[in-house]
Amino acid sequence: MKRLRVLALEPYHGLSHAAFLEGYARHSRHEVEIWSLPPRKWKWRMRGSAYHFADLARRPGALAPDAVLASDFLNLCEWRALAPPRFGSAPSLLYFHENQVTYPLGELAPRDFHYGWINLSSALAADRILFNSSFHREEFIRAVTAVLARMPDHVPGGLPERIRERSGVFPVGIDFEPHRRALARRPAVREGPPVLLWNHRWEHDKGPDLLAGALIELHRGKVPFRAVICGQTSTRKPRASDGGGPLASAALELGDRVLHLGYIARREEYLDRVAGADIVVSTARHDFFGVAVVEAMFLGCLPVLPRALAYPEIVPAHLHPELLYEPGTLAEFLSGFLRSPPYHLQEEVAAAAGRFDWVHLAPELDRILEALAAQSRDAQEPER
Repeated sequence: MKRLRVLALEPYHGLSHAAFLEGYARHSRHEVEIWSLPPRKWKWRMRGSAYHFADLARRPGALAPDAVLASDFLNLCEWRALAPPRFGSAPSLLYFHENQVTYPLGELAPRDFHYGWINLSSALAADRILFNSSFHREEFIRAVTAVLARMPDHVPGGLPERIRERSGVFPVGIDFEPHRRALARRPAVREGPPVLLWNHRWEHDKGPDLLAGALIELHRGKVPFRAVICGQTSTRKPRASDGGGPLASAALELGDRVLHLGYIARREEYLDRVAGADIVVSTARHDFFGVAVVEAMFLGCLPVLPRALAYPEIVPAHLHPELLYEPGTLAEFLSGFLRSPPYHLQEEVAAAAGRFDWVHLAPELDRILEALAAQSRDAQEPER
């Protein structure tokens, strides 16, 4: 089959969104052109990015794609309506990294359902839909069903079923080459208590308060461990006196058990920190996939994760009893885990993470886009 021209539209080109497209572009056999906007002002991105991308499509010499790969931050309906016909009519694949119907908000933040409607309309306008986990897909369809049931009248029947019929699950691909270099730099011999890693955003939905409580309980119980606490924060070096939150406050009591506290800006330094840890912990109240956890698993960390959300899809089923904890039992679970970590599972855990390598996933996404383009061509050919 000929190489396709794939136009990737990403209104919020940062972190996992950027890594997804750039990794796919490097490993795809097709020509992937990325049109993107910086990762800020997400509400304006959802409302206005279609205008910007449609304007780019009108530039002289702009080549029409064989397929469009769009993220959930794009209003796909507006793109298809505003773009020149040769762009707007191209078959579209909509990829959901997250959605605004079920995305967790801050504790006091009101939900603006307009953005959820954009996601719903985009899903109905797409020719094919992919979610990054089965958990995400089912949660979105369930929530859409509940929202539509509250509408007063004239709701077309079967809208959630239409989404289900045209949707599938495709995990987030990861380019592991930088991680392999970090593994090569990792010391062969580790000394001292196990190093526990928490590498998530310092926001309510990732449960920093749950981690802080568990670490304090382990510390007072004299359980041996050290901790690396990183991830995105509002300040580079969070302090309790600056409102740094429960983790910064806990760090004061934990003292020299904490090897690092705060965001690590340099990617190489971050990967070295992760590769130097033994256990990666999630306390998330919500996670659509878990890129940070998968990266840590590949770098040799044993995962300790809630038996919930998308995590059971990441960890092989036969390892669930050893690596997944029931929500509300983290301190108790870690107490036993840290005293006798199952290091014999490291290779199996790393191999499970390795299946998300773009080397394996890019050919699969290529085939999905090829089938989408072929289906579009067949629909356009006149019957003989």
